[in-house]
Amino acid sequence: MKKQSKRLLFGSLKIMACAAVLAGMSIVLGKYLAFNLTPSIRISFENLPVIISGVFFGPIVGAAVGAVADILGCLMVGYTINPIITAGASCIGLVSGLIPIVFRKKNTACVILSVSLAHILGSVIIKTVGLAIFYTLPLVETGLWRLLTYTIVGAAECAVVCVLCNNPSFVKQIENMLPRERKHKMTYNEALNYIHSVSWKGSRPGLERTTELLQKMGNPQDSLKFIHVAGTNGKGSFCSMTANILKEAGYRVGLYTSPFVLRFNERMKINGEDIPDTELAKITEYVRPFADSMTDSPTEFELITAIAFEYFYRHKCDIVVLECGMGGRLDSTNIIKDPILSVVTGISFDHTAFLGDTIPAIAREKAGIIKENRPVLFCSDNPEAAEVIKTKADECGSKYFEVDRSLFVLKNTSLDGSIFDFGEYKDVKIPLLGSYQPHNACNVLTAVNILKKQGVEIPDKAIYNGLDTVEWKARFEKLCDCPTIISDGGHNPEGIDAAIESVKLYFADKKVIIVTGVMADKDYQYMARKMSEVASFAFTVTPDNPRALSAKDFSDVFESLGVSATPCESVDEAITLAKQKAIEENKPIICLGSLYMYCEVYHALKK
Repeated sequence: MKKQSKRLLFGSLKIMACAAVLAGMSIVLGKYLAFNLTPSIRISFENLPVIISGVFFGPIVGAAVGAVADILGCLMVGYTINPIITAGASCIGLVSGLIPIVFRKKNTACVILSVSLAHILGSVIIKTVGLAIFYTLPLVETGLWRLLTYTIVGAAECAVVCVLCNNPSFVKQIENMLPRERKHKMTYNEALNYIHSVSWKGSRPGLERTTELLQKMGNPQDSLKFIHVAGTNGKGSFCSMTANILKEAGYRVGLYTSPFVLRFNERMKINGEDIPDTELAKITEYVRPFADSMTDSPTEFELITAIAFEYFYRHKCDIVVLECGMGGRLDSTNIIKDPILSVVTGISFDHTAFLGDTIPAIAREKAGIIKENRPVLFCSDNPEAAEVIKTKADECGSKYFEVDRSLFVLKNTSLDGSIFDFGEYKDVKIPLLGSYQPHNACNVLTAVNILKKQGVEIPDKAIYNGLDTVEWKARFEKLCDCPTIISDGGHNPEGIDAAIESVKLYFADKKVIIVTGVMADKDYQYMARKMSEVASFAFTVTPDNPRALSAKDFSDVFESLGVSATPCESVDEAITLAKQKAIEENKPIICLGSLYMYCEVYHALKK
């Protein structure tokens, strides 16, 4: 209690000292630097310190500064104290402080409203009455002249206060003056609730909001080095392998990916460790006032990206492996300036409403991450996409690289992982399952060679250890041995193609039991057709997402393809029934169709 009392005392003393300085500024501006036109009309900025005190320290401090400045100013220059004028000055500080509290924001619109109302009530109405009585002046005429005067003065004051509200250094200094007990410490759950509270805005491509938010925060991303990764599929695996190699090489590595599969904190990691709950809450609390001050509020993904940048900046990450959310050109991650490497893992059809409905159109959006004179790696063999990526690289004067697949030799693959050669790298081991993962690893090895040319020191031992110890959930991940249960988050045609190819690789001609749920906005007809190639039976579920296709509708699609299917009320029910059938028929279970479903599958098996 004593410690808290001291903090409160010293915090209050800081505010009182600052208020005294602002009152002094008001006296100087009003009594010594004012320009008098008539006894009732003058050009003065004496109210600016009063407004600042109200906006930043609250209505009580604002009212006090206004009253004290008027009374002391009159005494210092020998004016008669007019109680009505003093009340008007106090009203200006009071109203300036009330508006930000009512709207819980200090953005431009809020400042304009604060200054306007403060001058209308304090300067034009109350002070005009006081002047009319004191000098025996015509009330209406005096009021109109003062309205004109303070329209001009108020506009200038608005500009000054807006600049201060948008200056991160100034705002932080003001916050440090406040007693700490007055600052609410955001909890982890409050942080998540705040982050998800903007999810209704959905996807709104564009960099304007991200630019504004990060500028308010002091642009933490400008102090970081990035490997920027876009692509339809394979981004997450690429990012995870690359980050693990760099960690093994001794770097402090940030990793930003989406979406999460078990816990939100997975989205931002440093050296493989999720952001701690306490730090997520702390940084979200720091970012919140900047986000709240924006007239056009950020989307959920933009807010999360800003939080991640601040997290990596505070921990002085050497390199950040940064995964695009959607597309590339207008993705909020594309606010970064000079990545040490830009990567496009592959191009296929997904998010066509935003990115276009042709391969070249989608490739152009992905190519938007390419920056001037920065190397570019394209990991797909699609000629249409390659042409677009290479053309963009040439336009930017950037060196263009592709993966030489002829260097790849697969030596062994099983449900324990794969061993392969790739050029000078021999007997490379990866624990990640899926026929596509060795190819993803080849993409990473190509990227490593490019990074070495950029001056990034990466010993061979770090490369082998990084790949051998990498973890990446929900990508053909084995969750159970008896019966064999594998979950894959393939959620678009290319992802399903890769998953089915993996099923055929590991289980040859053996039919499997499918547990699946998909989004209604995906090509679920195609996905069902591909799954029917390997399925003996399907259990369908409705994923916990507003965009989900109903279990009944999806089961009907399987039935139309000749695969018996049972719609289930929950993932728990689907897993229970699938396990019974798998044990009876000695067949593996493959869970497919959505990353959103992985968490439910995981927890159903834990039960």
